[in-house]
Amino acid sequence: MPQMSGLSISGVTTHLDKENLERGPLSGIDVLIVGAGIGGLNAAVELYRHGHNVQLLEAKSNIEGLVDFVGIAPSATRQFNHWPGMAERYRRLTYRPALSMYRTNGEKLGGPFSIKGVDRTTIPTPISRPKLINFLYEYLTSQGMSINFGQRVVEYYENLDAGKAGVATQDGEHFEADLVIAADGVGTKSHSIVAGNNVKATSSGFSSYRVAYPTNLAFQNPHLANELALEEGGDDICRVYLGTNKHAIILVSPDITTWIFQHKDYGTSSESWSRFLGPEDVLKTLEEEDEWDQTFIEVIKQTPAQTIADYKILWRDPSMEWTSAGGLVLQLGDSAHSFLPTSANGATQAMEDGISIAACLRLAGKHNIALATRVHTRLRSMRVSCAQRGGFKNREKWHHTDFGEARKHPDKLVMQVGRWINLHDPEKYVYENWTKCVNHLITGSDFVNTNIPPGYTYKPWTIDQLLNASEEGQDIEDDGDWS
Repeated sequence: MPQMSGLSISGVTTHLDKENLERGPLSGIDVLIVGAGIGGLNAAVELYRHGHNVQLLEAKSNIEGLVDFVGIAPSATRQFNHWPGMAERYRRLTYRPALSMYRTNGEKLGGPFSIKGVDRTTIPTPISRPKLINFLYEYLTSQGMSINFGQRVVEYYENLDAGKAGVATQDGEHFEADLVIAADGVGTKSHSIVAGNNVKATSSGFSSYRVAYPTNLAFQNPHLANELALEEGGDDICRVYLGTNKHAIILVSPDITTWIFQHKDYGTSSESWSRFLGPEDVLKTLEEEDEWDQTFIEVIKQTPAQTIADYKILWRDPSMEWTSAGGLVLQLGDSAHSFLPTSANGATQAMEDGISIAACLRLAGKHNIALATRVHTRLRSMRVSCAQRGGFKNREKWHHTDFGEARKHPDKLVMQVGRWINLHDPEKYVYENWTKCVNHLITGSDFVNTNIPPGYTYKPWTIDQLLNASEEGQDIEDDGDWS
């Protein structure tokens, strides 16, 4: 059985000229992370920073740069200030979008809305998913960590007598640690061991075409070179197109053009990024839809053949339990809480997860790992549920737009990510609430989370409840300040 040797794990490494992280006291806690996506990579660096030993497994043969962009709130990226060299490099990699809103037929509703002059440490900013993943991977390897690729996990287990958790791979290998973190997405095999979380993610009935390709290829098209022309040193261009039960986004920077089209699932979608379509497949879909803006059609036409992922959008009812019965297996990111893309929050919450569990383990110590995972879950599950709910409300705003109202107030169409998300500090929250939450779990004393929308009283909810309300034309209104 492979064993850990400090922080050096078999795999491919790269080396960057960066200062070493200032680490906390070595805890002696061995953590095995399954999945090298945004959540897993970020968690690895945070765990290492807090003095824990980290081992990473990834099913794929390499780090893949997936084909779209993500919005990351400062609640997650503020942590980069603790990673020497990271914060400034991250800022250079992010987009600087000026957002304009359109109907799918090309009618302009409003914009551009620029973030020039806005303090970008207080708002979410989009970044290319491939750039972010490679950025996290390079930082991880610069600190001496690496990834064991080609390890597809098919089973999670825990041995409470030995105080260990572990995984079995498709090839019959076993890996064990004091804590196993399942960061392997909605298809994780950890559901069978996580108490109270037997409901797997199901199809939302929607899927999303996603692709990115070089902007110089897009600008070989005269229409696009004119319509999407970029000013040197100016904003990147972002167009959002809204229609009934659909939306599309174009994001153009000097090096990358990305487009996304969320639509009804026509049966071509997949739960992985392994199946790709060509532009002609998407254009056939558009022919069956409403009239479409010529600029969006031309962006599709310029897309290289067989590069478009049609990704099935899955959702799951919120879960308040992310740990195994013994507390030694913990779900993180989409494994614990899948998000609609309209939440603009999935990657943020996955990164917050890693920040939180690293701090919880530091406070708990090697002999209280199960306590750490339970405190972490109690501190975060309501917050994440609220963020998921906000994503559904954003989708309703975009997929059932009152265009008369939108023409008057187009700024209200901009996707909402509230201050309660942006201004949160997940590490500080652990330190401030650890003792109270431990007492709550052990003695039953009162504990109230304050990392949800101010004034909101948390109520359990299900996807079916929100869907039924939507189908009946009811507005989903909540108390509290979600702005």
